[in-house]
Amino acid sequence: MRKNNLLKGIFFTSFASTFWGIPQPLIFNQIKYIPAIEVVSHRALWSFIFLFLIITFIGKIKDFFLLFYSYKILIILSISAILISINWIGFIFAVSFNRIQDASMGYFLTPLVSISLGYFFLNEKISKAKFISILLMLSAIFFLIISLKTLPILAIVIGTSWGLYGLLKKKINISSEIGLLYESFLISILALPYIIYIDYINLGFFLNESTNTNYLLILTGAITVFPLFLFNQGVKFITLGFAGVIFYLAPTLHFFTSVFILNETLSLSKLIAFIIIWIGVLVFIIDVLKNENKSIENNTQ
Repeated sequence: MRKNNLLKGIFFTSFASTFWGIPQPLIFNQIKYIPAIEVVSHRALWSFIFLFLIITFIGKIKDFFLLFYSYKILIILSISAILISINWIGFIFAVSFNRIQDASMGYFLTPLVSISLGYFFLNEKISKAKFISILLMLSAIFFLIISLKTLPILAIVIGTSWGLYGLLKKKINISSEIGLLYESFLISILALPYIIYIDYINLGFFLNESTNTNYLLILTGAITVFPLFLFNQGVKFITLGFAGVIFYLAPTLHFFTSVFILNETLSLSKLIAFIIIWIGVLVFIIDVLKNENKSIENNTQ
C-alpha cells in the first residue's frame, strides 16, 4: 500500500512538473506576439473561472468564502497575488523574447532565495550542504555578471518572486487551489477593466484576432490550473520535500525546451553558470533526500 502511494505521488508530481516544463512554455510561445500584460490578465481571469467551476463542483467553494473572515490571510494572499503576477509576467516575458533559459535559471535559483528567507524569517537552520548549495548558486550569478557584464535580472526576478511567494504560503494554512483562486480573483478585478478597455479601443487581441488566438488565451487558464491540481494530488501521497525535489524537472525541461525545441542560443558563459547551478541544486537535493530518509526512519521507530 505504501509503495503504491509512493508511486502515485511520484507519477502525479512528475507529470505536473513535466507539463510545466514543456507544454506550458510551448503554448505561451504560440502567443508571444501578444503583450505580456494582456496575457497575464487573461491567464488570471481564465484561471479564476476554471478554478471557481472546479472548486464549486468538488464542493470546496465554502473554503474560498471563509478566507474573507480573516484579514491576516487576505493581506498575505493579496501580497502573494502581486508576487505571482510578477512571476507570471517574468515567465511570459522570457518566452516572448526567447529567454526561457533565464526563466529556467530563475527557478533553479529558488532554493537560494527560499533557504535565505527561511533562515531570516522562519528561524530555519542552514545545513553545511545547503550552505555549499547557496555559495555555488551565488558564484554562478557573480560569474554571469563578470562574464556578460550584466545582471541576470530576469532570472533574479523570477527566482525571487517565486521564493517570496513560497515563503508567504508557509505563513498560512490554505490549500494551493484555494489560495490561487483568491489570487486570480484579485488579479482579475484589476485585469478585467483593462481587458474590456483594450478590446473597446481595438487594441486587445482577444476577439479581435484569430479564433486560434482566442482559444490560446482561454487555454492559459487551463494550463495554469491543470498542473497545479496534479501536483497537489501528488503531494497527498509523498512529502513536500520530496515533491519539491521532483519539481526541479520543470526548470530542467525549460532548459532543454529552450535549446532543443525553440532553438535559443546557449552561450558558453550561460552553460558554465548552469553547470555550477546544477551542481548546487544536486547538493541541495541530496541534503533534502537525506533529511527525508531520517524523517521516515524516525517515524517508523
